[in-house]
Amino acid sequence: MSADEPGFDESAWRERVREFRAEKDEFFGEHPQSPIPVGDRERFDGLAYFEPDPDYRVVARFGRAQSTETVSLETTQGPSAEYERVGVLGFDLAGEHRTLAAFRVEGEDSLFVPFADETNGDETYHRGRYLDVDAADAEQGDDVVVDFNLAYNPFCAYADQFACALPPADNRLDAAVDAGERAYES
Repeated sequence: MSADEPGFDESAWRERVREFRAEKDEFFGEHPQSPIPVGDRERFDGLAYFEPDPDYRVVARFGRAQSTETVSLETTQGPSAEYERVGVLGFDLAGEHRTLAAFRVEGEDSLFVPFADETNGDETYHRGRYLDVDAADAEQGDDVVVDFNLAYNPFCAYADQFACALPPADNRLDAAVDAGERAYES
């Protein structure tokens, strides 16, 4: 459900977003596989986020690719990364219809949606952010929720040793997405 759908429980949704962020902050601060450099973890007190905004939780129409194709996405360093392009998500945001390509990552149930927007470089990581969309079993024309409040930075936003896929040109939104994680400052 989106914010304007009957039955949307904004209070429960805000609590889920808060819990998601708290779990992520705990992982980043304490887990051995955290992308936060070891020397920075002692003073790490959580990531910066935009305030949760239900307007950035949208219902998208899923358009499955007629035939999946393997595409190479440029990375922040090293060779390109191969992803299976499985469809397109169409939705309204900031008063206009927009689309984002969705990819399947082997072994993952959700769809991988790297995107860039007008906040990159100022308020958010300059190379874009990621979304995981629960639509792995979606069929042509299904409605799926795209919650930009759960947008996150790739690991390369925290440390240079990570190679991260960059959003393809067709996943660059000409709007500011003031939702999800903000730029990381160590």
